[in-house]
Amino acid sequence: MLKEVFFAASASIFETIRQHESETITQAAEIMAEAVSRSKTVLLYDRGHLLGGELLSRAGGPLFMRRLDYALPDPSLRSPQTGVREKRLANFAGEAREKATHVFEDAWTDYLMQVNDLGEGDVLLINSVSGKGHAATSIARAARKAGVTCIIITSLEAAERIEPEGGGKRLIDYANLLVDNHVPYGDAMFELEGIPEKVFPASGLSAAAIGWAMVLEAIEKIVEKGICPSVFRSNNIPGGPEQNRDVFARYADLGY
Repeated sequence: MLKEVFFAASASIFETIRQHESETITQAAEIMAEAVSRSKTVLLYDRGHLLGGELLSRAGGPLFMRRLDYALPDPSLRSPQTGVREKRLANFAGEAREKATHVFEDAWTDYLMQVNDLGEGDVLLINSVSGKGHAATSIARAARKAGVTCIIITSLEAAERIEPEGGGKRLIDYANLLVDNHVPYGDAMFELEGIPEKVFPASGLSAAAIGWAMVLEAIEKIVEKGICPSVFRSNNIPGGPEQNRDVFARYADLGY
């Protein structure tokens, strides 16, 4: 029974996205196509769990979609492990530690943009269900500061009800272009007797639908500009590995 509800609800979300976000998705595709035609960078930072694996390095997917690799360096002194370290950490906890972490994170994301020479003409697609976490907000802030165009996929219902970590601006405040994934506050959708929490987070499938719609329309618009973007072939079919070596070299040379 619940599987039928799942299929119906998923189809309904896809249709809602088609009706209400189609124009915005087209605008996003135009921004991406313009960036690719100028050999600029199109990056994806995913906080929604699915899109980061769905759009990248897939058979039939374009090389111009690249992951924004983001990891804070770990300052922990792991050896020797003594009780002294735990006591010192206890003295640096709560709001003071959170504030210091956010200051460092903001400096790190500024450096991330600078060291990768990201700026005007480059595009960053951020997927976050609510925009609550400071990591996504910090990246968006640094990207906008550097002149990067930010396209943000989020649940507006959630984003408008959740206070971002550390206060201040919300993720959606940094969007050049905002796409609503139309999933409910809390993400999970279905109630089931005997379980106190709802089940099935809808944001993964929603983001995948939005992401592929953007990418496919971007590919179409790139071709209209007279450019043939490099596309992955499955490594599991004849000629796949050889094809992918060639397209990697082509992308490195041309930027698309």
